[in-house]
Amino acid sequence: MRSQSWQVQVRAGGIGSGFLVTNRHVMTCAHVVDGAERAEVRFAQYPDLGPLEATVLVGGDWTGADQARGDVAVLELDQPVDIPPARFAAVDAPYEHPTVKLTAYGFPRNYDEGILGEFRSTSDQLIAGEWLQLEAWTGHSRPLEAGFSGAAVVREDTDEVVGMVTAKHSAGGGGRMLPSRSLVRHWAGAAGLVPVPGHRPEVVEKLRDLVQSCADVCAPESVYRSVLERFAPLPPPPPAGGFLSLWDVAWFLLTEVRTVPGTAPCADFATYLAELAPDPATRRNLFTWAGNHRAGTAALGPWTHPVRDGRTKWSPVLVEIERSGVGHDAYLVSVYAIVDRRTQLVASKTLARRHVPEYVRGRLDLAFRQIDRSGEELIAFALPRDWLDEPVDEWHTSDDDPTPLGCSAPVVVMDLGRRRQSRLQFKLEKVWQNLDRRSDTAWHRVGCDRPHNPAKLTVKLRGLDRAVGYGAPPNTDQARGLLLAGLNAAVPVMVWPRSGCSGRHKEDTTAEHACAGTRFLDALEEHLASFPAADLPRHVHELRREAFMAEESEPHWAAGLALVWEDPRWFPEADIYPQSPIS
Repeated sequence: MRSQSWQVQVRAGGIGSGFLVTNRHVMTCAHVVDGAERAEVRFAQYPDLGPLEATVLVGGDWTGADQARGDVAVLELDQPVDIPPARFAAVDAPYEHPTVKLTAYGFPRNYDEGILGEFRSTSDQLIAGEWLQLEAWTGHSRPLEAGFSGAAVVREDTDEVVGMVTAKHSAGGGGRMLPSRSLVRHWAGAAGLVPVPGHRPEVVEKLRDLVQSCADVCAPESVYRSVLERFAPLPPPPPAGGFLSLWDVAWFLLTEVRTVPGTAPCADFATYLAELAPDPATRRNLFTWAGNHRAGTAALGPWTHPVRDGRTKWSPVLVEIERSGVGHDAYLVSVYAIVDRRTQLVASKTLARRHVPEYVRGRLDLAFRQIDRSGEELIAFALPRDWLDEPVDEWHTSDDDPTPLGCSAPVVVMDLGRRRQSRLQFKLEKVWQNLDRRSDTAWHRVGCDRPHNPAKLTVKLRGLDRAVGYGAPPNTDQARGLLLAGLNAAVPVMVWPRSGCSGRHKEDTTAEHACAGTRFLDALEEHLASFPAADLPRHVHELRREAFMAEESEPHWAAGLALVWEDPRWFPEADIYPQSPIS
């Protein structure tokens, strides 16, 4: 085999083995340096270097008991060495098959120059969530014995390290090894040394640094369960049960949880942690890390791109607000960026209603970092039914900008309940296929001057392929029933004034004496009928700007205009953990 110059002997009271992992750091077993603050290191292939002094930096979580977990130590040499360090195999590299020979370089009694042992891994099944079992390669192979503790376990065919020897069995010549994934659990410094498929080393190191800066913000088990919810695979069983640290959670998500289409568990973890990070820079960097690691994770939807005939191409941001089971005034607020038919979670948190606007303001900018720059911005709120008349377009644009959000960007609302019903989403897509053929928008008026039967209105609206204008806001049982009729009929566009008719109507219905609701519907058709339905958010945005700039003495007809606009082709459902992500 090729010479492994990074093999070392470690002396700290007793004698063991170890291996160079950087130009200054050596990994060995905690029991080899038990209780010592300093150790002596000798390179087996470089006897002329003589003994080198080192400081014991990390002693793992080892308790000193036989077979205790966390038997990992890291030594820092007083001076760096010009010797290539060991090279780790990828975290998922196979090595348990009988044809893969594993070697370890130990220093038993009377073998100061070291001696080579040959082994195999009997299975990839972890013992107690930590170890793998080793057995002698043949009946004549050198057995594991005192002096092999801390030796790197190496694939003979690739010269790559796959683990570290920690214990010998009393008979049979075998023992136990900590695989590399377990080593990184106990020493986060190795995060960038053990290759993780799909992630560059510097990316893993960046996440490690960010996570470690949030070490005390929450319990590891709680954040893990919050991110993966009921689909979470069981965590590894470290000494006290549960996870060792927040970094342990991150490493488990990176290496043990299979990313199914539509999911990005580690990005969700970073997002969750960002909400708790006390330092603004750490929070911003965690959000950025999460955003960079969502691209390409969601399943592509089977929809046709709705842009045609030079109409608006949207770059949507979606805000979903739904009731939480935490309390009667608790809402789960989730902000998404929609990119290339993928719904990418940016931030999510459960809040009291009064805190929702502030939270949304603070997260919209994060979503805008991810959307497609070639399209026009569109902010959509998917709201509970009793929130549909909430003036989200009048919320402040940001903490530093009191301009109404609807004057800064096109803002639309959608009914969250309808968004979750596949039958109605199917009908909406069919309606849009017909609307796309038109260069204008036909309007159906639901006036406030006469009663309507909601059930009959639903039947009437189905198949009309029209937008619906309401003369009164949904602030009475009758008006709410009529709005529900439009939602159930899969009407894609609905508009109403937030301050409407008083309900007192005169027999004279001329324009001069028409009620406020009738005047609103007349203006609606006058200003919006000539545009295609696909472009209405942009034109309503312009009307809101005009209304905001109008003189208070002459209120604009579009002041307080509410717009439901829902094209499912722009808002694919987020597919979060459709099956257990356990690998």
